[in-house]
Amino acid sequence: MSLERDLFGAEHAEDGPARVLVADHDPISRHVLTRVLGASPHLEVVGGVNQQQPLRQWPLDLVDVAVLAVAPREDAAGLIRQLDLRKVRVLVVGTGWTRRRLDAFFAAGATGCLVKNIKVAKVAAAIRAVASGHTVLSPELRALYARQTAAAPAPAAGSRNLLHTLTSREQEVMRNLAEGMSTAETAVRLRVSPATVKSHVSHTLTKLGARNRLEAVLLFQRSWNVEGDPAPAAPCHPAEVA
Repeated sequence: MSLERDLFGAEHAEDGPARVLVADHDPISRHVLTRVLGASPHLEVVGGVNQQQPLRQWPLDLVDVAVLAVAPREDAAGLIRQLDLRKVRVLVVGTGWTRRRLDAFFAAGATGCLVKNIKVAKVAAAIRAVASGHTVLSPELRALYARQTAAAPAPAAGSRNLLHTLTSREQEVMRNLAEGMSTAETAVRLRVSPATVKSHVSHTLTKLGARNRLEAVLLFQRSWNVEGDPAPAAPCHPAEVA
């Protein structure tokens, strides 16, 4: 089974193409990535820009996903935040990843982060996943969260009490996200709007003291294990791409 069908299911694998803009300060890298992604039948590459160009010069009205290449220690949070405000999903590709950097980018509105040595074919699948509402991480980056979770002390009973501060609907939303559902899929299952799901997630982050959705899902899973209850399945969102 292909990665795209793993991510989307057979019934969604042939959806319309996602419109993509490549933002990379390196003209050679930008040209290569634009050309290769343009060969995917599931993507429509709008073009490539130097991310140092003023944002008003980017053709954002035509874009679903911006692929943003970042250098080590480059602070792209402000740019990500501006793109998010314009309703453009952001997939960041870079090196020099740390947990703090991931947190900052996700808090700014990024919907995916990949290591730079990923195969271009996998970048194409990741773009489609992001365009469909998934949050995407390279396995190496998800491991940054997993290592910290494994090294942390076991959750105390107070963690379970913390979950009790969530409303029943907020718990339903978190269970769906922990099962690997996207915001849109959760909205369909619960028969609410995607905006309502996002509102529940926002309230949950505040109550749990989590910095982003991934951290909230991991905390939710660990805390439900405190008293021996079965935890939700490991999340597929963020989807892993190798």
